[in-house]
Amino acid sequence: MTFKAITLAAILTSLATGSAPAQDTEAEAPTPQSIALEMFAEASNSLRAGDTETARRLMLAALDIKPAHPAVLRALVTIATRAERADDAFTALDWTVEAGLTFEPADETLNLLEAADTDRLSTIMAALAANGEPVGAGEVVARIDRPDALIEGVAVDIETDRIFVSSVAAREILLLEPFARDEPVVFADRDDGLWSVFGLFVDDRTRMLWAASGTVPQTPLEAGEADGTALFAFDMITGDLHRRYTIDGAVQMADFVVRDGSAYISDSQAPRVYRLDNVSGELEVLAEDPRFVSLQGVALARGALYVADYSLGIWRIDLMDGSASLVRASDISLIGIDGLRQTRDGRLIAVRNGARPHQVMAIDLDPTGREVANVEVLLRGHPSMQGNTEPTLVDLADGRAWVVSNAAWPLFPADGAVSEEARPATAIVELDLR
Repeated sequence: MTFKAITLAAILTSLATGSAPAQDTEAEAPTPQSIALEMFAEASNSLRAGDTETARRLMLAALDIKPAHPAVLRALVTIATRAERADDAFTALDWTVEAGLTFEPADETLNLLEAADTDRLSTIMAALAANGEPVGAGEVVARIDRPDALIEGVAVDIETDRIFVSSVAAREILLLEPFARDEPVVFADRDDGLWSVFGLFVDDRTRMLWAASGTVPQTPLEAGEADGTALFAFDMITGDLHRRYTIDGAVQMADFVVRDGSAYISDSQAPRVYRLDNVSGELEVLAEDPRFVSLQGVALARGALYVADYSLGIWRIDLMDGSASLVRASDISLIGIDGLRQTRDGRLIAVRNGARPHQVMAIDLDPTGREVANVEVLLRGHPSMQGNTEPTLVDLADGRAWVVSNAAWPLFPADGAVSEEARPATAIVELDLR
């Protein structure tokens, strides 16, 4: 959602074009992200100098930091092609297949591999294609024909069967009644103090609708209106604003989860995770770690908090001391996860839109909760997930999942330009998880 981790992609482009990226000269303590970016920059310089071996070694080291990262894997293919090392290119493509990713090699790469081993190339290309084949079934339960809204989040009130969706560009929360799924009405808007609205959550216990709101380039601010970010709680029955929660230093509250009166909120533009204490009623910093890059979806499972990091994977955060460790992934890529929720039995349901193919997947953790045991693709290639769109956030209830399947982020340029491509109606897709 919102700002994605684009720096690696920019440096990947420099690897292909031979131009060195601009460097931030401000001295900061090294982090996995900064180290990986430095490796990309040095690999670009080495490649421009014709030193493909050094470039290869740097990218392999970056892959250790960012396992199954699509940009690193693509860079390894590019470097191998420049070096005319077919075996290295085959290996990088094999890793791409194992990561569950798709990739279209350049003609230069295809020519190199065709000459080296036609059969092996055919096998890899078939496997890459299979990674993008449709999987699973989902029913479109609502279509929101608001092309200027930019729908991001969804929350379902299972007691009344009402669906709430959040709007980034219209600064609204929309309500879909069960008898009029395609006729959204405004539940809350900028008159309630909302900026762009991202994550939503229905608290069945308190009958509150919670919303995370903040500003991005796509937020239509009034002249002189200040940026800001806050967590909002609305009475679901009356629609009245119950309370607005803020904390110093917050930049963009993104997604969150609520349990037993406490909320846990990620900040997508600051390396922080907040907790709303159910005793004091105030926001506090649960975790602040310079290793965090682009925090997104949040889930509570196995006695810990799990937060998707768009650039690195999934963090496990201890609820007592706020310490964070990356969940050790399997071969499947956990890069580019946006939405994240948990089932009652502790399974993580994730929406990936930062890597191809876009998909909804279930992640099973090992007994310690620190390592991925299995990944199952639940939905991929759904008819509503086509075109220049992306799935974003997900909500779970009663053994079902609801997904915003085709948010039109690519059709809302950050510079405010008007997209020439028509924006589709936003589809909410329901999946049966039982």
